[in-house]
Amino acid sequence: MTEVDFDQPLVIAEGTYWVGRRENTLLERNIFLRVFSKEGSGDVSMLIDPGPPADLMALAKKVAAVAGNLRNVNLVYVNHQDPDVSYNAAYLQKLNPNLTVVCSEDTWRLIRFYDLDPKRYFAVERFKRNAVKLATGHQLRFVPTPFCHFRGATMLYDVETRILYTGDLFGGLSYVPSFWADERSWEGIKAFHQIYMPTQEALALAVRSIRELDPAPTMLAPQHGSIISGDYIPYFLDRLERLPVGLNLLLDSQQKENYIAAMNELLLELAGAVGAEPIANAMRIFGADATISSVIQADATGIRDVKIDPRTAIEIFLSQLTGLLPQQDSSVEMAVIKVLLGRNIPLPENLRRDGAQSPEFVLE
Repeated sequence: MTEVDFDQPLVIAEGTYWVGRRENTLLERNIFLRVFSKEGSGDVSMLIDPGPPADLMALAKKVAAVAGNLRNVNLVYVNHQDPDVSYNAAYLQKLNPNLTVVCSEDTWRLIRFYDLDPKRYFAVERFKRNAVKLATGHQLRFVPTPFCHFRGATMLYDVETRILYTGDLFGGLSYVPSFWADERSWEGIKAFHQIYMPTQEALALAVRSIRELDPAPTMLAPQHGSIISGDYIPYFLDRLERLPVGLNLLLDSQQKENYIAAMNELLLELAGAVGAEPIANAMRIFGADATISSVIQADATGIRDVKIDPRTAIEIFLSQLTGLLPQQDSSVEMAVIKVLLGRNIPLPENLRRDGAQSPEFVLE
């Protein structure tokens, strides 16, 4: 695959550009520029999820390369109120007082505190049948996704390009730093949704709304992570629809089975990071050590049972296992963070203190 130059605006469809910034972190952000053109009339430019102040200078440079100047942007669309999604709308409107912000009423109640002009705001609820036709003839649809993860979150569907801008829905942590999603992207998408989405029912409702779109989208453009296209759309729709998240995990997270499953999942992750043989050797030592086997029952195939409080057991497991592995690098810590956060299990103290691998999600 051709290497992507993130210092330049990236064309993802006709009149459609990625104008965000990449900084090699787990929580990358995507900003999109759509330029609607009609022969004989002027262009209409829209920024979608304009991002946080940290991305403003990169955004300005890329938009200037496409549209000449940020002042030429007419519209800003905001999926929901989070500052990593919407904060730059305030700077853009100060630069261009004629700029109109489009979002849901629930979103506006919060982003208005960025000192946005209420006279230059349009609620998606005011459009009949959740659709609008621009002066250029292009049609846009608004697709509510309540509680994914915000009550007023609303996706934007560009009917001509068949790109669905999904906001945080289908966003992912960048365990695999790929611009275009493939099977490897699932673990990052899974972890992101299990951290941020409140319930599986909310996800299932959102997926149903996407399946009902006609014509069906050929690209999903989330605000975080990789862009999903082609056959990967039904692949991720199916997986996300069945994913337990948020409250579902919280209700289950204290069950012993969840901790045992996390230990076994971590063994698989670590085998990929350091090799299967070191893991097999460590498990043999586990089985032969009476001190460990009295609290954690294990055999060559994995962890079978824990005899004490599951949270204490997993801390013992992590301490003993990592001590038995050969020279380690950050991939081991990353595997621990990935598995435990995905199962809503608190991180060990040493990772909460240092937090170097995942600063966005480690709270003091």
